[in-house]
Amino acid sequence: MLDVNAKQRSVSRKTALRRRGSVMGMTAVFLPVLAILAAFAINAAHMQLTRTELMIATDAAARAAGRAFSEVQTVDAATDAAVATAALNQVNGDPLRLRSGDSDGEIEFGISTQRGGLNSRYEFNKIPTPDVRSGTVASAVRVTGKRLNGSLSGNVPLIIPGLLNMDRFETQATSVAMQVDRDISLILDRSGSMADITFDWGYGENPYSNSSINWAYQQGIVTRTYNHGNYTYYYAPGYNAVNYQQYLWENLFNNGPAPQRPWDELVAAVNAFLDVLDETSQEEQVSVASYSTYATLDTLLEKNHQIVRNKVNQLSTGGNTAIGRGMQQGIQSLIDGRARPFAEKTMVVMTDGMENQSPWAAPIARSLVANNLLTIHTVTFGSGADQNTMREVAAIGGGKHYHAATGADLVQIFEEIANNLPTILTE
Repeated sequence: MLDVNAKQRSVSRKTALRRRGSVMGMTAVFLPVLAILAAFAINAAHMQLTRTELMIATDAAARAAGRAFSEVQTVDAATDAAVATAALNQVNGDPLRLRSGDSDGEIEFGISTQRGGLNSRYEFNKIPTPDVRSGTVASAVRVTGKRLNGSLSGNVPLIIPGLLNMDRFETQATSVAMQVDRDISLILDRSGSMADITFDWGYGENPYSNSSINWAYQQGIVTRTYNHGNYTYYYAPGYNAVNYQQYLWENLFNNGPAPQRPWDELVAAVNAFLDVLDETSQEEQVSVASYSTYATLDTLLEKNHQIVRNKVNQLSTGGNTAIGRGMQQGIQSLIDGRARPFAEKTMVVMTDGMENQSPWAAPIARSLVANNLLTIHTVTFGSGADQNTMREVAAIGGGKHYHAATGADLVQIFEEIANNLPTILTE
């Protein structure tokens, strides 16, 4: 008797065996393909990660070079900063190394310009590094990070070598950091303390003794009239009690450089600040606001810095210390029609004392920063200045606080601020 069920089971078993064989055959064909695709995917991800790491390292090196070039103004400072910063960044597990020679280096100097107007891309125009060392003005630094055969860091080994006969790959990245234009508002303290001056006369040094006055008369810094047998002495034109004593300090008693009024030292610092700006390749605009009991906006933003110098020379001192009012006046110049929409807005607030007139500086700083894209730097001068408050104002404004103990310190600080041009990446 024919066992139909057994026959069907036999047919099903043969069919299953054939299917299993087909699947095994297909697996044998596709597994290598899948392995190759997986290897390609792993290598591609590794290559992309390496390119990203290289881009980050190159950007960091360019930004550091641009900042150093702005602050120190030397090729060596920018080069050293780029090399050191690149080495702090890992690319495929190794520090990025930059070649720094003047002729074939990976750190270059030049100028970035927008040839097609404000909405066009920046283009880097290289200036030979020896020319920059010799004084040619540059405003941008280009860094090229390389993982190439022959570069200091070398090329990059693939995780899975051998695919398409490739064991290693090459990549490079370029970044340009440039300094940007600034609109700067100087907020200057002209309170009464800025006119204070102390002459620490030594033993036997009296600028108003008869011998001192007679000597000053021989020098032409005092005049006299004769009346009823007596002489009456007057300061000669251009002289007053302060510069009379300064003259005798230096020329009669030979005490070296005479003490200066804080205001005179501030004027010298502002002039040094403007001198630095005159030498940069950027076009900075500068305004001045000043304060005592009340505040005034003394100049709007000016490209001609001599106008600023002249106005500062005309200011006089006296009154209380209303720092907040000075800041309120200063911001007006940064929102005026002369302010440029693409320029970095910077406020430099200087004081030698303690604010004693409202509105207070810290709340004003919070209001200004909340409503404007603005950086606020603060400068305190002398032992009587409120460093804590001004440090707080700088922190609110995202800037830096500086303290000057002497007039020489004040000049150096203003020069540093002038050199500290903002840096952006354009490529």
